[in-house]
Amino acid sequence: MKKNINQTSYQHIADAWHAFRKQSELNQVIVDLVPLMKVNGSVLDVGCGTGYPITAYLAKQGFQVTGIDFTPKMIEFAQSQPIPNATFLLTDMLTYQPKKTFDAVIAFDSLFHLLLNEQDFVIRKLISLLNPGGIFLMTHGKKQGKINGEMFGSKFTYSSLDTSSYHQLLSQLGMEILTLIEDYKEKSTGTRDLLLIAKKKG
Repeated sequence: MKKNINQTSYQHIADAWHAFRKQSELNQVIVDLVPLMKVNGSVLDVGCGTGYPITAYLAKQGFQVTGIDFTPKMIEFAQSQPIPNATFLLTDMLTYQPKKTFDAVIAFDSLFHLLLNEQDFVIRKLISLLNPGGIFLMTHGKKQGKINGEMFGSKFTYSSLDTSSYHQLLSQLGMEILTLIEDYKEKSTGTRDLLLIAKKKG
């Protein structure tokens, strides 16, 4: 992913983001996901930020977690934290080429920062990194298009396909849809347009 407004903005807000997320309550959906995952399996956290709270929680549960993020300062924070069983890499989801596959891929609040024409490619790539029986979780938009937003005083862009497109794509890729909820609400992060959890067949 070329340097863009989202990367620049995350770099700018990294200090505030780290302070906020380190104190954030863990999303209940992540807790509920653990029983579906292979015990002590490998997890890819896409858009891991500074490692809190998702990577830190999963690592403490015994999972071997690889966190990737395209923001240098976010990864610097993550690498400086006492998080066991976790490796943090400065890379983006478009160019990331791991030498292994994973038992779970989690993309919580990250894929919607991709451009519209990158959505299909990246999801196909992430699913290809899953082992048979692996679990995929993503939050996303539910309508096709692009919008602008703001966090901590910095501007961000978001884009999405529609819900049916994501459902169809994952089904084509051999995924069993376990959960699909529009307007998913949680105390810790508010409402997300789409929560989707799927399992790789085979």
